[in-house]
Amino acid sequence: MLSLTHKLLFVVVPALQLALVISSSNDGPCEITKRPKISEKKETARWMMHSIEWGVVSTISTRDNLEGVPFGNVYSFVDGTCDNSTGVPYLYTTELDQTALDATENPRVSLTISEKSIEEKGTFLEHACETSADGWGDPEMPPCARLVVTGEFQRVDDEVEMEFATNALFQRHPSMRYWPTGHEFFVAKIVIQNLWLIDIFGGASIIDVEEYFQTELEPTEKTKKKDVSLMSSSLRIGGNFAKDNILWVKGYRWILSLLNFR
Repeated sequence: MLSLTHKLLFVVVPALQLALVISSSNDGPCEITKRPKISEKKETARWMMHSIEWGVVSTISTRDNLEGVPFGNVYSFVDGTCDNSTGVPYLYTTELDQTALDATENPRVSLTISEKSIEEKGTFLEHACETSADGWGDPEMPPCARLVVTGEFQRVDDEVEMEFATNALFQRHPSMRYWPTGHEFFVAKIVIQNLWLIDIFGGASIIDVEEYFQTELEPTEKTKKKDVSLMSSSLRIGGNFAKDNILWVKGYRWILSLLNFR
């Protein structure tokens, strides 16, 4: 027999998912600047690290029967607030997650990101990232930029850095502030040791880490005038709008409190 809680989950979760999908937008909270020139490799790497907000973190698995096997996991990240890029990828994670468990045993990790995640068609050559029946583009096509950074997974302990990273994560990934406190989420970062970039034909570029951090991004003219708080955008249902409905927020937080997984 299903408990009352589980019965409610079957009803409430789909409703909240529908509302989230309806209210979502392809736009993130930050203004995305123009992709740097092909000759500007360091700038392109910094542009990707700041503009892209999710990727795949790879670790060496510690799971039973999979020890030593590469393990990839989708992760949201930021390198700072919309108007302050550091080049350092910050993560919000928990030791209930396999990636954090793996990194505790072996802190060597990599983060893979693709231009496809912020621009469906690509920004340098038209349709470079777009997969279509009659097109030439693909996420694996070199002009659709991809970046792999390798480094050391570290928990952030410094109070000033912790405050900065937490504010940046909550600004650009608003739902994180509502994740279950009982799961003991913490801020971590990848201390970059190697950068591998492909953004055009002709092979990969290996970017000097020191030069990468010395590079300054072109400043954005503005950040988008957009309320990034959870469920704050209009809900469009049957032509009707409901703005800032706090019940959706409370419902979402209630569901998270009932779930025993991330």
